[in-house]
Amino acid sequence: MRTILILIKKEFLQVFRNPLLLSILVVAPLVEFMIFPFCADYEIKVLNIAFIDNDRSQISKDIIHSFNSSEIFVSKGLLDNKEEADEMMKHDQIDLLIEIPINFENNLYNNENTQIAVTANAINSVKAGIGTGYVQEIIGGYMQDFAAMHTPANMQAAISSANETAAQQKQGQRQAAAVPSAPIRTTNAAKVNISNIYWYNEQMNYKNLIVPGILVILVTLIGCYVTALNLVREKEIGTIEQVNVTPIRKWQFLLGKMIPFWLLGMAEFGAGLIIMKFIFGISVQGSLPLLLGITAIYLFVMLGLGFFISSVSENQLQSMFIVLFLFIVFVLLSGVFTPTEGMPGWAHKINYLNPMSFYIEVIKKIILKGSAFESVMTETIVLSVMAVIINTGAVVSYREASK
Repeated sequence: MRTILILIKKEFLQVFRNPLLLSILVVAPLVEFMIFPFCADYEIKVLNIAFIDNDRSQISKDIIHSFNSSEIFVSKGLLDNKEEADEMMKHDQIDLLIEIPINFENNLYNNENTQIAVTANAINSVKAGIGTGYVQEIIGGYMQDFAAMHTPANMQAAISSANETAAQQKQGQRQAAAVPSAPIRTTNAAKVNISNIYWYNEQMNYKNLIVPGILVILVTLIGCYVTALNLVREKEIGTIEQVNVTPIRKWQFLLGKMIPFWLLGMAEFGAGLIIMKFIFGISVQGSLPLLLGITAIYLFVMLGLGFFISSVSENQLQSMFIVLFLFIVFVLLSGVFTPTEGMPGWAHKINYLNPMSFYIEVIKKIILKGSAFESVMTETIVLSVMAVIINTGAVVSYREASK
């Protein structure tokens, strides 16, 4: 135990004597954590839209005017032809183009099929998909109101009410006063209002998902990237050979190097939770000790992986490439930015080897849902098994490399 404590003290001294390493461990992750959530946002706040009105009717004008009341759409006005619209979209001056056909109003009154063409700039597929959804919602709402105003039942009710009013006016002012001055609209269909309830994210705020995800990314970087560079750096400068001739056992050496970075990683995670609470307003809904315990296991997984990579690498450049490759695979398959449910079957099979995919599920369940241990027991067991296997492999590979 005394040997491990001496190694831990030595490792902390190396960290605090190296300003660059200290900034990588402490300053950079916290700054990134406070900046990224404001940038990595799928919310669409502005959409530039233009119109081609081939009908020039009152209905087409009403539809165009309905977009002016939306805070999302910025109207670029009416365009004369499709060529002008193509040129504007080519230079990213508009995101959406709405083209209303000739005889649009007449077709509506005659109950004939007609359509409105919506062209979207799909360079940004997310923006195009959300934008066309907003357009369909606005036009669909207008057409529902139009249909309700011009159904045969409503038209007949308006005519009957007008005739009844005229007949009662002949009988005297008292009876006429009992008749409503405006036509009464009736409908045989019941109106159904749908109310939405969003559990675990009532305001549908994307930061509630992205902030915990970025925290997972930073913890992964601290655990894997820095430790991978640390051991291989000692190979390059030759100090690892001096350690190998000492009576220090291999597992003691790795444990002495691992614990300082584990403590720093836990401190970074705690600081991230505080920032998440007071800057982004996201509180841990579940058990904080449970969250910290599983995070501790996950850090051991990443630390072991970092040391395993460093033991099989000859220099820092090799270890950096290996870590970068694995890190990109982990992030893209973990579900931080895209749901794993939509991934193909082979990606799900690869994800069984991805510790980040299990940890991100833990983060979502405990921080957002407030789940208990029973809900994250499977993920905890998998991460624990991974920690044992990877760290055992790190010790074995280090023994082989030091022979």
